[in-house]
Amino acid sequence: MLIFVLQTLAEILAGGTSLTSTEQIDFSHPSNRREEGAGPTLNLYIYDIRESKQFQQSGRQVERKASRSLQPTSVGWSPNWFDVSMLLTAWDRTALGEHHLLSEALTVLLRHRSLQEDYLVPELRGYGNLALTVALDPPIEIGSLWSALNVPLRSALYITAMIPVEPQTTLVPLVYERIFNLQNQLSENGNGTVVTRRVAIAGMVKSAVTNLPLTTAEVTIQRTKKSAISNKEGLFFFEDMRLGNYVLTVNCPGYLPQNVNVLVDSQNYSFKEILLTPE
Repeated sequence: MLIFVLQTLAEILAGGTSLTSTEQIDFSHPSNRREEGAGPTLNLYIYDIRESKQFQQSGRQVERKASRSLQPTSVGWSPNWFDVSMLLTAWDRTALGEHHLLSEALTVLLRHRSLQEDYLVPELRGYGNLALTVALDPPIEIGSLWSALNVPLRSALYITAMIPVEPQTTLVPLVYERIFNLQNQLSENGNGTVVTRRVAIAGMVKSAVTNLPLTTAEVTIQRTKKSAISNKEGLFFFEDMRLGNYVLTVNCPGYLPQNVNVLVDSQNYSFKEILLTPE
């Protein structure tokens, strides 16, 4: 997402200033000044990223379908919002040229009090307009900022964009819940009862080269007698675990063994994707 917000701002700045292309916008550290003769350049540098206080963060949303057979579980996550703070400086052979370029940048950015969805690159669309602030004072103390950058104080604009970060939706079958059909002996009509048991640790074993699932991989929890074999989809799971830290040892014929740390910190589950390297 960070690359995409930089790309969006670069296209807006290149299109609204005297710059002719986005190639005249640099994203490296402000101390890495371009060589003389390279022409006017804007430098857009991310110096701070922090969780936004304007949005209440939402957690994962899990859609489950209980039936008499093992069913896939679709796990989606609501986006978290972050404030991305950027420093915009200008390079030109003359100070007047730099100030002129900064004035152009300020004018065009003030026309975008929010980043309109129509101007966003495709990867940022679908969330509506994104909040954008432009200030002459940064969110943190200006002297501390430039001192941390180890760059002499220069004229600059301080930009903050609020962007969403959304983990990829996951579809993992037969893992997050197992559905057991048990005969209710106390029921007079003899109907079956569906009982759901939580999985505490679940995961998928894949090849680090092909990214394909590995079957018959043996997964053992150290210091316990628990072990499991990955199925045809590379999936394994352990139930009824206590909260705590665990170390999984994964062995698969033709692949190097691997130890994986897993933290179980809730009553729900922890999921690990494990990539094994061929011998």
